[in-house]
Amino acid sequence: MALGTAARFARRELRGGLKGFRIFLACLALGVAAIAGVGSVRSAIQSGLEAQGSILLGGDASVEFTYRFAEPEERAYLESISTSISEITDFRSMVVKDPDGVAERALTQVKSVDAAYPLTGKVQLDPAIPLAEALAGDGTQPGAVMAPLLADRLGLEPGDSFRLGIQDFTLSAILLTEPDSSASGFSLGPRTLVTTDALREAGLLQPGTLYESEYRLLLPPDSDLDALETVTEAAFPSSGLRWRDSRNGAPGVARFVERLGAFLILVGLSGLAVGGIGVSAAVRAYLASKTSVIATLRTLGATRATIFQTYFLQIGALSLLGIGLGLILGALVPILFGPLISASLPVPAIFTVHPAPLIEAALYGILTALIFTLWPLARTEDIRPAMLFRDALDGGKALPAWRYVIATLVLLGLLVGVASLFSGSPFLTLWTAGGLIGALVVLVMAAIAIRWIAKRSTKAMRGRPVWRWALASIGG
Repeated sequence: MALGTAARFARRELRGGLKGFRIFLACLALGVAAIAGVGSVRSAIQSGLEAQGSILLGGDASVEFTYRFAEPEERAYLESISTSISEITDFRSMVVKDPDGVAERALTQVKSVDAAYPLTGKVQLDPAIPLAEALAGDGTQPGAVMAPLLADRLGLEPGDSFRLGIQDFTLSAILLTEPDSSASGFSLGPRTLVTTDALREAGLLQPGTLYESEYRLLLPPDSDLDALETVTEAAFPSSGLRWRDSRNGAPGVARFVERLGAFLILVGLSGLAVGGIGVSAAVRAYLASKTSVIATLRTLGATRATIFQTYFLQIGALSLLGIGLGLILGALVPILFGPLISASLPVPAIFTVHPAPLIEAALYGILTALIFTLWPLARTEDIRPAMLFRDALDGGKALPAWRYVIATLVLLGLLVGVASLFSGSPFLTLWTAGGLIGALVVLVMAAIAIRWIAKRSTKAMRGRPVWRWALASIGG
């Protein structure tokens, strides 16, 4: 009965519109929108990585060896489980340009490939010629393609010569797009692409050279990647091979996006926590404006529970409105700016409505709204009707009933736990929570100090009524 009465009172209060709740809605909606937007962008990138894992990896699966090529039996096994295979090597070396006897050197990340490369995606060159033709050379020396940054640094143009090891190469074209560049990981220099046969002639694949060989595989459509990984590692337990597949085609990029997204989510959560102070202030101001209404209800027999439930339901409905607005903004803004974001990203992204980050943002918003509204709402239970008639909402106890204090602490712990779970970094989350709590404690202590100084300063302002009244108001 009390809850039904409270719901009826809350519905009638809401007929008066949103006056007094604009700041409340803005703080909640913007905080939720920030978290939902960041989460949506992160999910878009992760979806793009999953959808184009084969292109990013350069095949359905990849097997890598360090400082050696695959042995004949290893190569035969890889060919038996795949429909197509491509062998590449990757290492660092120096490009040498020696036009007039004055050598110019630059660090480069060399990739040597075979005729099957690339198994997925397409290499784009300038001029637009096939990769096989570019790497074939001019008949006198093998060809190569090079990243624009490296070519500009050495002043090389298509048709010029340079040296790797003891072999001269002709720069046939500029490398514009390398489809599997995200799978290559960290590199110390711009890319140079040559054939493996030509690189052997350069003397750079000798025993002791620090290179990695990688075998990209195209697998039958019904292949079980988990089973293949287990069988391959079991077949050659002491070979040192490393298996990767299209489920995580660019692990370095995926880890970076995940960690950056978690960090930005915590930043957004910090913003939501700061906005929660505005939420709490808005609730307090609204309840202060309703003192006469609350007084009337109390004198007519409304219980403390009815008063609490009335404004809890009312503010809860407005909280859901603010969270809903934030979710709409967080879902639509990334989609609207998706083309601009995609153009700035080195990896693919699929911008659509991703439910998971929206659910996460909604959960953050609900917990934040509960934490910052429960305290001022709970204090209304300890205000006597006579005090309400004097507009003395702040005349009650400094702390509400212990059950509300405990509930607030439980909700705070739940918020930190949820943030730790979603961010994947409990240590970072706890430090963020500690920093926020520490900042709030500093602000509270600063407010107490300002009130104390203002109250003590009123005596020194005799004869200056304006200053005395201002300081008295601050001190009060």
